[in-house]
Amino acid sequence: MTRENAESLWGAEAVALALAASITTLDPDLLVKVELAESKYDDAGFAAWATRLPWPQFCAVVRLVAGETRRWLEAS
Repeated sequence: MTRENAESLWGAEAVALALAASITTLDPDLLVKVELAESKYDDAGFAAWATRLPWPQFCAVVRLVAGETRRWLEAS
């Protein structure tokens, strides 16, 4: 999971905006939804699924794909 992965799915501008959003918690239910979506869709379908989420959840998914969530957890 890297920023390049996220940018290939949503574009550099969308990723930059999403990563600029602050995150203070992780939603375990969203993590389950992401796992299900990753197993159900190809890359284009997953990207489309994520864009239909509310903005805070979309940002959380982008952070996961970009590897930022892991870095955030390791720093906490």
